Amino acid sequence: MGVSDKKKYNQFCKSVYVPIYSKSWWMDAVCLPENWNVWLYEKEGDICAAMPYYKEQRGKYRYITKAPLTQNNGIIFKIDNSAKPETIAKFQEHVIDAANIFIESLMLDVYEQQFHYSFENWLPFLWNKYTALTRYTYVIEDTSNIETIWNGMTSNYRQNIRKATKAAKVYEENDADEFWNLHKKVFEKQGMECPFSYDLWIRLYDACLQNQCGKILYAKDKQNQILSILFLVWDEQSVYHLLGGSMPEYQHLQTYNMLTWEGIKFASQMGLKYDFEGSVIKKISKSMRQFGGKPMPYFRIRKVFNPEIIRSEAEKQIMIMELDNSRNTEAKDGISRLKTTVSTS
Repeated sequence: MGVSDKKKYNQFCKSVYVPIYSKSWWMDAVCLPENWNVWLYEKEGDICAAMPYYKEQRGKYRYITKAPLTQNNGIIFKIDNSAKPETIAKFQEHVIDAANIFIESLMLDVYEQQFHYSFENWLPFLWNKYTALTRYTYVIEDTSNIETIWNGMTSNYRQNIRKATKAAKVYEENDADEFWNLHKKVFEKQGMECPFSYDLWIRLYDACLQNQCGKILYAKDKQNQILSILFLVWDEQSVYHLLGGSMPEYQHLQTYNMLTWEGIKFASQMGLKYDFEGSVIKKISKSMRQFGGKPMPYFRIRKVFNPEIIRSEAEKQIMIMELDNSRNTEAKDGISRLKTTVSTS
């Protein structure tokens, strides 16, 4: 493994669709070159599959896990679409079996990667005693007819966008520092720290600009006040709704919905899908549905090799269950006392 494998991988990326999150330049930006590598599946000198992966040390434990700001990595297959389904399934099984041997050779404590939603059959992982958690992104697959997309949105969101266009206009900017400072406010409003560092953001922003696949959008009012922000990235198939939000004091103006609509229109102009970078959080999922996004399941494939971690995770789960049971018991007791009070009053 090493530089030569990454060079081979770059050639592989020219022969098959590789989502933006698994491209070498993206991994260099979000992981740093020394923190990621790639496993290759070669047959008769031809690379048939590849698995870029991010390595992380958590205390004494070694992980392959999700890279920062990266929705998916996992195995990328070079598939002959003219082949029979049985042939494709057999090929993927062979690749996954080989990947499992490689993963175990690394002496990891935990393996966990999120796969692109185009990866549908995780059975070979199951046979190798891995688990899978289903997650969802939301995607508008056909953006060719922007009027159809507009009509497919809820009336509430169409009204919000119309309202926002009266209060603000959309501007494309290239001030990475300003975006960072504004984006921090989105998290501060929720009493949270920004989940990624300034240095990581600058590396990623610069890399996207160098590869001509990223841009910042602002919604500004007539006084040039920034009301909401959005950072879009894209590859050969999709535009991704990566980062953004409304400034806390202007959230009521709904200009973030307007920026999202601008992103969808951009995807339509590019002839690409629009990927909302979905969430399993109920409130966020509902928002993406109202834009007409289709829920697309994808898998988080996982295997824990260290019994200490299995034991620790089980203990945490038991504590959560006990806490939930305690709260439920308290709630039932409260209701019972309330009924007793009402009946005797």
